[in-house]
Amino acid sequence: MKRSNLALLVLTILTVACQPQVDRFTLNGQIAQADGKTLYLDYLGLDKVEVIDSVKLDAEGKFSFTPVAPEDCFDFYRLRIEGKVINLAIDSTETVTVNASLPVMQISYAVEGSENCSRLKDLIMLQMGLLQDLRRVSSQYHSPDPTFLNERIREMVDVFKSDVLTDFIMPDPGTPYAYYALFLSINGQMLFNPQADRQDAKCYAAVATQMDILYPDAVRTIHLHNVALKGMSKTSPANDRARAAAIQQFANLVEVIGSIEIELPDYKGRPQKLSDQKGKVVLLDFTAFKTDFSPSYTLLLRRLYDKYAEQGFTIYQVSVDDDENYWMNGAANLPWVCVYDEASLKSTYLKSYNVTQIPTVFLIDRDGNIVDRPENTDELDEKIARLLE
Repeated sequence: MKRSNLALLVLTILTVACQPQVDRFTLNGQIAQADGKTLYLDYLGLDKVEVIDSVKLDAEGKFSFTPVAPEDCFDFYRLRIEGKVINLAIDSTETVTVNASLPVMQISYAVEGSENCSRLKDLIMLQMGLLQDLRRVSSQYHSPDPTFLNERIREMVDVFKSDVLTDFIMPDPGTPYAYYALFLSINGQMLFNPQADRQDAKCYAAVATQMDILYPDAVRTIHLHNVALKGMSKTSPANDRARAAAIQQFANLVEVIGSIEIELPDYKGRPQKLSDQKGKVVLLDFTAFKTDFSPSYTLLLRRLYDKYAEQGFTIYQVSVDDDENYWMNGAANLPWVCVYDEASLKSTYLKSYNVTQIPTVFLIDRDGNIVDRPENTDELDEKIARLLE
């Protein structure tokens, strides 16, 4: 061997030997029926989601990732193809195997090699079951008075939380799945709310205390510790505002588990049901015609309707004008469903949907479920297009 080649070999060996060892975990498996699709591995941080690896799958669908293992605490990751995800909890240099089929990967997958990932799957399946039950109850509810529905929702959520507390949090508060359980939500509505419910704040405190022992310097521990302390302070027995918030939080779930039935007359006096629009993407709009914003707002809706109507989009517009004739003249020339509530601002539908200002809009998917309450009309075009995909 030439001296130059020998020197290069020695230098390479020394360079490799001097590099610090990096602990890694292995995530492998197979996603069937995903030929040509890109599988992403995302890191789920406290304040960001970061893509850390990806692979384009072939007909077999096999994959293998070897990311750097978490250092000072467990961490969360997810496998993602388009809008379907599988969440995972990793706390060591373990090897985790995941097998699934793309069409149902989010609701039916097998995971081996990690007790944390298996328990996390059980927890997520329980959460999905709650969502399905809430949607079923909401779809069967037809009265404009939300009192009974809110009480039923609260009962179902309370039972769910009790099961999670008994089976996932209290047996071992220091586990990844106990931590994950604290942040469960239904379409953005937190189920455990330490800022509004003292019992929920105690759950946060129990997990934070155990993490203080196991992972004292971890970012997740410090964050949870601060949230727990703030929650215990806000939910003290003297804090009436917190108790009121605890009562209201489940009422707000009405907005995200389905659409409460609306039945009102159109400008010809014919009753029109919101549920009759099922199968289309619906913009549910609570508005008033006799307002300064109405002309420009109606033009915006008209542009959206003209652009997307042929793709299965429609508008169900509820007017709460105090002048029925004024509304009737404006509604007669519009191509979408316009209905009138003679109760005006005292409408029980405003209460049912927690509408505090007009206009207020909701986006409803083809299955009749409310999926968004956009605050900015500039977002409507993009969000409607996404639902129509």
